[in-house]
Amino acid sequence: MLAHGSSAWCLNPTFKMKRKLSSIQRPFLLHISGAYCTTPTAALQTILGIPPLHMQLQFEARFTSIYRLKIPLRRFITDTQPHDLEMKATGWSTHSSEHLKPNQMSFEDGEAYIARKDIINIFTDG
Repeated sequence: MLAHGSSAWCLNPTFKMKRKLSSIQRPFLLHISGAYCTTPTAALQTILGIPPLHMQLQFEARFTSIYRLKIPLRRFITDTQPHDLEMKATGWSTHSSEHLKPNQMSFEDGEAYIARKDIINIFTDG
């Protein structure tokens, strides 16, 4: 819930924001690790492999700005610009049954052959 809208407020977090986000993250780190409350937050983040919350939110904000909103970031942040990125093609979807592998069988609609008695019919539920 905290990351919702982070592209609007977390591109350049202030020191006060970083400190507040760290204080929000700390109790969760303590409960996950089972460490004593005297353990530094940075040590908990390192041991658990969880990045500081402000850095994760900043990453999400930059990612959203570039990929989804197509807003260019400043040159000292990244050289990657939205027009340099390859976007996903939408509307092009193929079903796996249309491109069978050599060892797969195709079951076509065989209602015309049901009336024949010399053919074994196999019925499935789906």
